[in-house]
Amino acid sequence: MKLIGTACGGCPSTRRAVAIARAVQDIAEPGDGLLFMQSRRRVWTPARPGYFRSLSDRALEQPPVASSTLFGRELPPDRIRERILTGARVIAVRDLEGRPLDANAREAVKRSTLDAYFEECASRTVTQARITVYARPGHC
Repeated sequence: MKLIGTACGGCPSTRRAVAIARAVQDIAEPGDGLLFMQSRRRVWTPARPGYFRSLSDRALEQPPVASSTLFGRELPPDRIRERILTGARVIAVRDLEGRPLDANAREAVKRSTLDAYFEECASRTVTQARITVYARPGHC
């Protein structure tokens, strides 16, 4: 695993969200999958939605506006697993190490699928987020 660096340690929340969106844009390649781990981290996307457009949110069933929610509505766990497995690379946007993990089935299937079928290639800490590239073995 390669550690890519940190950015924007004391930013106000909008600047934090922009820094996270830029970091995702910098690390991602067109066609990559995207996972927000935990789903509430999807709240970082409105700051720069265009930065996420080339990525496929593997867990999202309905975006926030369509679902009338702040974080959108996610697919059932079995469908999340299927969608994660459709690609060779996934960008995970998650909390910093040491933060409690959500125990719900959707979050658990994200973690278990990445652990079982992907390897961690690179990771970057940006403000309150850890952005990690996962790829199928041999594709880092």
